[in-house]
Amino acid sequence: MDIHSLHVEHTVLLAVYTLLTVVNGRMHKGIQGIHWFSIYNALLFVGALLIALRGHIPNALSIVGGNLFVVAGYIALFICLARFFGAKLTEIRIQLALAAAAIVTMVQYGLIHPDTDKRLLAYSVILCLQQAHVAFFVARKERRDTHAAASMALMLGGLGLMNIWRISAVLTQTVPQDYLKVHGGLVWMVLINTALQCGAIVSYVWMTASLLRGNLAVQALTDPLTGLLNRRAMDRAAEKVLGAMTPDAPASAIAVDLNDFKQINDSFGHACGDATLIAVARCLELGLRHSDFIGRMGGDEFIALLPRTSVEVAGETARSLDQALRAVVVPFEGKEVRISASFGCAQAGSATTSWGDLIGACDKALYAAKSDRRRSTVASVGVPEPAV
Repeated sequence: MDIHSLHVEHTVLLAVYTLLTVVNGRMHKGIQGIHWFSIYNALLFVGALLIALRGHIPNALSIVGGNLFVVAGYIALFICLARFFGAKLTEIRIQLALAAAAIVTMVQYGLIHPDTDKRLLAYSVILCLQQAHVAFFVARKERRDTHAAASMALMLGGLGLMNIWRISAVLTQTVPQDYLKVHGGLVWMVLINTALQCGAIVSYVWMTASLLRGNLAVQALTDPLTGLLNRRAMDRAAEKVLGAMTPDAPASAIAVDLNDFKQINDSFGHACGDATLIAVARCLELGLRHSDFIGRMGGDEFIALLPRTSVEVAGETARSLDQALRAVVVPFEGKEVRISASFGCAQAGSATTSWGDLIGACDKALYAAKSDRRRSTVASVGVPEPAV
């Protein structure tokens, strides 16, 4: 098959790819940068179409326009992936500099002094650098599922290698003035490019599916209002933490219950109550270690699980949290809402202690704290060793 026919086939496939990415973008509008992936495919399609129409449209449009649309496509791909990963667009300067070089060289060797060899060399070098830059950018990013990102980096790396192949072919063989009349290895390069661009689409869909799957997992394990862990997540964490306990590394928990929270809802409304719960959640998170777990059990009740922590240290942590909460001011419609809470701490007696037993011990300590709030906001009890 001649390279012109392959370019036509490549163009048709890019049109299909573009349609699929537009549909995917409409289905998953919430994913950052997803519409830029459709733009990437659309630009590649227009570029391939202009190249395939060589001889039927002015050379300036086919040669210069076709190549520059492809270069612009990789700028769109970089923007897409940068937004997908939540990264800043500072590195786009590299892509813009390469695009500027492409404009100069395409005009110079495509219009002013037409030279197919030099144009192909310049175009291949610029495209290779673009693809390598995006591949390296993706490879540096960390996501929950690194396999999908690695697949995207691999596809882009493969596309870069195709351009190195084209550079080698141009340097070692005579290229006709009309690029669409070449034969040999460059024909295979078009076939492989088509496959790799399909692979890039599959990789991106894989990345979006991985992100959506991760988001669903987060939603299943977090409280929608505060973003803290929910009961199910705390149960899972407790199973691991209590199962890993040793006599030298006990585990403790802190139950937290806001004082007079109902009065906040009654006086200021539930919107203020929600703002208060969010403020409490952030305060508790900041007051705990990264290795600790904090969850909302429902209403204005929270619980923290502290691995490798004695009940004495948990009590000190609770007192620190108490002071931090008393300093919190929740502004709401020109008013200031202040917070206080009661705390109950307990230590697991052994690795056989259940999470339910530990919560019950925390609740017992919490009730003791609430019964005499003037004496203390913290009460501590230990779960005794089970009888042998």
